[in-house]
Amino acid sequence: MVFLIVLGSIAVLCIAIYFIEPFIFALLFSGIISLFVRNPPYIANIDEQFPGAKLLRDNFDTIRAELDHILLNKGAIPKFHEVDKLQSIISDKDKVAWRTFVIKGFGKWVDNNCSQVPKTTELLRQLPQVSTAIFSIIDGGKHIPPHIGFFKSVLRYHLAMIIPSDAPVYLIVDGKEYHWKEGQDVLFDDTFKHEVWNKSTGTRTVLFLDVLREKGFPKFFTAINRWMFGVLTSSRKLLKAARNAEVAKDINNN
Repeated sequence: MVFLIVLGSIAVLCIAIYFIEPFIFALLFSGIISLFVRNPPYIANIDEQFPGAKLLRDNFDTIRAELDHILLNKGAIPKFHEVDKLQSIISDKDKVAWRTFVIKGFGKWVDNNCSQVPKTTELLRQLPQVSTAIFSIIDGGKHIPPHIGFFKSVLRYHLAMIIPSDAPVYLIVDGKEYHWKEGQDVLFDDTFKHEVWNKSTGTRTVLFLDVLREKGFPKFFTAINRWMFGVLTSSRKLLKAARNAEVAKDINNN
């Protein structure tokens, strides 16, 4: 009887967590992964961990052309904290815009946005390892303060799309600087403390991906990892964020 009561209480707690803050599941899972997985802040062999990176580098010009088109009306693209209010601390602290054109979030495609970057979307659909895909757009003078990610189950990938040259524009992970260069990419573990500086007067844009860990990852974790992201995809919180992320189609003057 006691066992059934305890089991029932756990079930009720899990259901409550799912509806109130489903990302707690991912956070708990990340804590477990941290006991088994060790890696440096920056991942040296990008193509080994994320073979799809080559496809994106090889199609830089195609992706860049679609990015340039949506940037014609940059103001219509929502700021990060407008998509997810929890990001206000890092997105809105200095009142300089950090905009996010979300193509895919935690496994869910934002169809309205995908239709505006169809060739980029077609490339990303070939890469099931990608759980999140965003054009991350920060205005000149923006500082994203030090923070840490909570999902050890993914690695963060940036393909530099537009990098101003009039002043330093760089990423710091675990105290080590990385300066973006257009057409080049970087893979890092965002559970290390990291921050971003755009000291230029121009807009910095990267193709920002979360990539599910697979290499050097215990096999039984892989299935759990994909299941967990499937649960998040159907959560009310993520569905709301997806609606907030939609950009009006008239951005393309259609």
